[in-house]
Amino acid sequence: MKALARIALFSVCLLPLKAANTRPAPPFATFQFGLSLSSGHNGQFFTCFLVKEFEGKVLHYDPLTRDQFLDQARGKLPSKANPEGIDLFERFEVYPCTTVVDEEGRHWVNNCPVLDDLWKLRFWEYPLKTGQGQKTGKGWSEEPNNPSARQLLLLSDYGFRYATDICFGENVFRFLKDVGDPEWVDNYRKGY
Repeated sequence: MKALARIALFSVCLLPLKAANTRPAPPFATFQFGLSLSSGHNGQFFTCFLVKEFEGKVLHYDPLTRDQFLDQARGKLPSKANPEGIDLFERFEVYPCTTVVDEEGRHWVNNCPVLDDLWKLRFWEYPLKTGQGQKTGKGWSEEPNNPSARQLLLLSDYGFRYATDICFGENVFRFLKDVGDPEWVDNYRKGY
């Protein structure tokens, strides 16, 4: 019995030493969705990315097509940035980009019209020549080819220092939600 008591006492005495010598697990890089207002290889006036980040810094990024981004962010395709496979548009209340389920339980996927408006953040006129009779609308930028300093200040809330930067993580979905908000757009266009 005395031997068991000594072992127990010895074990208790070692506990603080053992705890003091353990190191926390090192942090690891994660994958996030990213978005840039730069034109991409796919002919869009924005580029979607799969971003590998570590402690808030981008380590690597791979471009995604619009459809890959939408399907992965909705949880329809496997993604390192959405391993749970949930609809991130729904989670972050970007309702124009969510999957719609009708009364019969059918899923209808829209093409996320918010993405179609991203060119307006950079340009005051549609930057490509259009066919005769086509109307594209006016952009929201206060300058011809880039946001003004005031507008860049608004965009910096999402991680954009320049129009060519990549915002990533939750900022992508906050950004898309706000771009779909008429009050935010009005403030971006005119300033209050």
